[in-house]
Amino acid sequence: MGKEIAVLRNVTKRYKRTEAVRQCTLVLEKGKIYGLVGKNGAGKTTMMRMIAGLSIPSEGELSVATDRIGTLIEAPSLNGSMTAVENLKFYRILCGENTQQLSDGELLSMVGLDGVGKKKVKDFSLGMRQRLGIAVALLGVPELVLLDEPVNGLDPVGVVEIRSLIKQLNETYGMTILISSHNLPELYQTATDYIIIDKGCVKKEITQEELEKEEKGSLEEYFLKVIQ
Repeated sequence: MGKEIAVLRNVTKRYKRTEAVRQCTLVLEKGKIYGLVGKNGAGKTTMMRMIAGLSIPSEGELSVATDRIGTLIEAPSLNGSMTAVENLKFYRILCGENTQQLSDGELLSMVGLDGVGKKKVKDFSLGMRQRLGIAVALLGVPELVLLDEPVNGLDPVGVVEIRSLIKQLNETYGMTILISSHNLPELYQTATDYIIIDKGCVKKEITQEELEKEEKGSLEEYFLKVIQ
């Protein structure tokens, strides 16, 4: 696949009579940060689940050039009776040993949870759970990371920290990252490329540089104009 890490060709995902994703053709290139932007119900999560191998397309072709995929899709699946470290150890057992894994301390430090100690996950805030979910997704240093609205529940400082982490993962480890949001301004200047989706269809693909040249008003106005 060369520079391509994931390719979707005319992919449709149908649930009974509802098409969550319709005739989607998309190429994700290695080493980029993609912002997948759409309203709630636009098909973002469904697309991510298919790329991750958690759901099978009803029609079309989908290929991924790596089996090292880290995911945080919908709510993180965590054991509330365990600590952050215990949850990481649990997922290490599930995933198997990998010489490229980061240590528990490194992972928790990267996501801003290095001071949680023996606190149980059931006592975590929503934002802390999101951070731990991201740490789980980074086990094994994946080549492709899929993050479904990862800043959900974070305060403004936390949002900035996660943006910084995403850029760090891309620059330091060369990870390709697909991050979804219903808010284009939230991803602005974090992503290198943007994919705007509405009602299951990809409406526009645009780079950060092209967006800066094309957008004349507010980012929200631009987004609404694209999906009209």
